[in-house]
Amino acid sequence: MLDTIILQIPLDISRVMNFNRFQITKSEILGIRGRFAKWINNATASEKKQGIYRPRLTIIKRTGVLFLKVEFSAPKMLFGNNLDEVGETDFARVVELLHKSIQEMGVNIWSHELENAPVISFHPSKNIVLSGGYTADFVIKELFKANINKTFDLTGTRFINNGQSLQIYTNSHSFVVYDKIADMGKPKKRAIDKDQTTKQMTIFDDLKSQNKRLEIVRFEVRLSKAVKMMSVLGKIEYLDRSPVFKEIFYEDLCQKLVMDYWEKFFGSSLFIFSTDTKPQNILRSILMADPKMKAAKAIQLTGLKLLCKDDEGFRGLRAVIEGFRGKDAWTSVNREITRLGAIKGGNLHGFIKQIRQGLKDFKALKLADLPCKEL
Repeated sequence: MLDTIILQIPLDISRVMNFNRFQITKSEILGIRGRFAKWINNATASEKKQGIYRPRLTIIKRTGVLFLKVEFSAPKMLFGNNLDEVGETDFARVVELLHKSIQEMGVNIWSHELENAPVISFHPSKNIVLSGGYTADFVIKELFKANINKTFDLTGTRFINNGQSLQIYTNSHSFVVYDKIADMGKPKKRAIDKDQTTKQMTIFDDLKSQNKRLEIVRFEVRLSKAVKMMSVLGKIEYLDRSPVFKEIFYEDLCQKLVMDYWEKFFGSSLFIFSTDTKPQNILRSILMADPKMKAAKAIQLTGLKLLCKDDEGFRGLRAVIEGFRGKDAWTSVNREITRLGAIKGGNLHGFIKQIRQGLKDFKALKLADLPCKEL
């Protein structure tokens, strides 16, 4: 449901009980006259060794005013990993543990302050368990074929770790799809989740040592800038202002956001995941979907669909068209692709059905409830 959350709370200097954790003194903080300064308080080496999860605390001084930035993963706070997912009923417990941890890190913040703390960033997410022989890396490679650039002003799209992650991003928000199990076994520099806990690494090692397989593809929306976060919440008619912590801890909200991003990037491209591979079967389905369509147009769309379904997907097709005929030619082709996307019918690959069902149900996944298959 939710993973990373960043809160920013107005801070009185008297609330800081242990300045050593921030590697600063009270007098030094008060003596800073610049427009901006910050001091960080993370988990110590000893705490990490003991498997103790800590939020990232940052004291920020901006134009003379102090704030406490609190960055943490709700499932890691509660379960020690983010393979298990939190639900709405976990809110009180998450606040309790967060409050306790912040106090142990040397800052006195009340629970009600955390509940009502302004949110400056949060990451709704969903882990989808794959079955029927589908693997996470296969699914991600197939999704990379989609017409991702069509509806979004992207900074970039990255397809890394041999097909184990797909990142669609701008500076203000991103949508990340990755192989959750494989990511837990990667070093920090290569992992999507840069804050792997001891328990997460143990889960990966246990699965490997027991020769068991678990295929999970993770979808994560990262609303990294407050302005974009407010814009997205407004578009789904949830809030027209910045939320506070207790207002984002809802399954319905997180579900809407993840499904919105799924539809934005993949909804119009689902036709390329049809199980029909024979040209005449594709032609038949197009003619059946639109009885008024001329035969020549249906044949043209049949060829276009096959080109879109090729190994390099839309990106490969676009590269060929623009390489030989320029960007204007691709714009014309893209209009026909939109027409293909509007044609309903046909059987889709099982993994699409599994993803859509998982997003529709949006049940909190728990590792203990999952059957692992022998390799």
